[in-house]
Amino acid sequence: MRPESNLGGLLGKSSRLLSNHFNSDLTSLGLTVEQWTLLAVLWDKDSQKQKELQAALLKDKATINSLVGYLLKNGFVSKERDHIDRRSFIITLTPKGKKMQAQTIPLAMRNIGLATEGITPENLEVTVKVLTQIINNLTKEK
Repeated sequence: MRPESNLGGLLGKSSRLLSNHFNSDLTSLGLTVEQWTLLAVLWDKDSQKQKELQAALLKDKATINSLVGYLLKNGFVSKERDHIDRRSFIITLTPKGKKMQAQTIPLAMRNIGLATEGITPENLEVTVKVLTQIINNLTKEK
């Protein structure tokens, strides 16, 4: 079975290509797509526990620790112990992290535009629904 002719291969290839394009834009800002994605989760809802970020991004604890560590070191986020659960940490955007939203959303939109060029709005809507269902199917409790 050739990767170019099955759903898994096509999803993987398109994801890598989109990430590579976006990474090229983010490099000059000192970010990777994975770091940007964590910031995007915080732009949607700031001040989250690391476990919440893990669940939102479908990443393991070590990966989240690494992403948060980089973002912390470079001043994009701050990290404090949760006052209620002392075992947990709360990750919060700094002004620098908040500023990245305005700088990077246009880059993200440009890359999405490039990726979806020539796709009708109707087909794009169907694609989004299908991908959402695939994600839901694969994240169901077993």
